[in-house]
Amino acid sequence: MVTQQSPSRSRGFLKPVIGALIVIAAIIAGIYFRDEVGRAVRWLSRVTNNWLTDWVPAHRGETLAIVGFAVLAFLINWVAHVRGRLRAWIFALVLEIGLWLLFWYGLLIPPLNELAGLDIPRMTTEAIILSGVVVVAITGALFWFLEMREEWRKYRRRHTVDEG
Repeated sequence: MVTQQSPSRSRGFLKPVIGALIVIAAIIAGIYFRDEVGRAVRWLSRVTNNWLTDWVPAHRGETLAIVGFAVLAFLINWVAHVRGRLRAWIFALVLEIGLWLLFWYGLLIPPLNELAGLDIPRMTTEAIILSGVVVVAITGALFWFLEMREEWRKYRRRHTVDEG
């Protein structure tokens, strides 16, 4: 008796070939533009270092708020990771952004910053947006890393021959 594989399990050769070619092209581009990449990395590290050493000590309360938000966002993303996939991540993303904006601005209510009695001086709008984007991006990347790790483990379990 001949069994047919379902089309969803069929894997073509084109995707891995194209993926490998893209990685090879990225490596070649990185080596070819190594001077430019090196200058960009040095410039970015210098700017980041200056921003951190100048801004963080002068803004202790705001820094603690950002770190607290990062911890909260990490927990929200962890729950989203445990609960599901894309829908859970979208929920977490909207919740994180909403809470960050409510903390600084409030909506029909005083800002959560004031309600909690923290009274941290408000950062500039640009700093609020930038710090929120950075925290959401980092915790979102963590979420997707956890998803990829889980998928890799499932893949390994499906394709590992049980010895017994």
